[in-house]
Amino acid sequence: MAAAMSLDSQIQAIYPNLTKSEKKVADYILKHVDIISSMTLAHMSKKARVGEATIMRFVYKLGYENLAQFKVAVVRENIINSQGNDDEESAEAYAKRVYKLMNDTIQVNKKEYIKEVIKLIDQASHIYFFGNGTSGYAAAVAFYRFFRAGVSCEAVTDVHMMAMKSALVKEDELVIAISQSGDNSDIIHAVKRVKKNHCPVVTITGRTLSLLTGYGDINLFHAPISLSDKSYYGGTLGIMIQEFLLEIIFKAYSQEHEETIDEIQRVTTVATDLYHEAFKGKFNK
Repeated sequence: MAAAMSLDSQIQAIYPNLTKSEKKVADYILKHVDIISSMTLAHMSKKARVGEATIMRFVYKLGYENLAQFKVAVVRENIINSQGNDDEESAEAYAKRVYKLMNDTIQVNKKEYIKEVIKLIDQASHIYFFGNGTSGYAAAVAFYRFFRAGVSCEAVTDVHMMAMKSALVKEDELVIAISQSGDNSDIIHAVKRVKKNHCPVVTITGRTLSLLTGYGDINLFHAPISLSDKSYYGGTLGIMIQEFLLEIIFKAYSQEHEETIDEIQRVTTVATDLYHEAFKGKFNK
């Protein structure tokens, strides 16, 4: 992961699971990323007011093998940051931020993992998209996309229904659990029950060290929304990034089932067109 995601996204992804002293390192680096590459370990330790060992633990948690490799990533981040000096409140700056989050999401998920998810979808007799809160919107859109492609599936966004469904899932089904933080207690309790029934689980989160990933047969990650985001876990932006990752999965699935999906979508389009024509006719009488 360290070699692909932007440094800022890497830090945001692990931040909630850092120790108090490691968070001090993260905060210092985020505030002084422009000078970190020129600092020695001892100098960084003094400025961040933590031990050298703490800094190295933080570097290892990010996925880097040593301090030198980490500094290379810092230099790269500074180059990227120097190219984007737009007004942070402008529409252009927002569009650049969306692009950065989407690009990070592409980079962090290996193509082999996406292919493994497609295999699980093909093997499953039924798929449940678990998600509540803002993640429930992403689950609902995923259901719509896959249902119109002929996949037997449903979105489960009510916590009570999620509890019941998780207790009844079968081995030949599949659960795709979606959570921005990866620490949503309702999702985690549901996935625990799913695992007891030996049903495979795919997780989609924005936190690489979250509790939810401990239950996933395959764990996919979307770029995390900044911890300072005023809309709390990104609001619409968070939903967009989750849906983007789900769309990557759908596109990979549709490429392998192109002819079948085209026929199914033709049939459903005809059905909906006939419905709308009948509906219009009713009010034109």
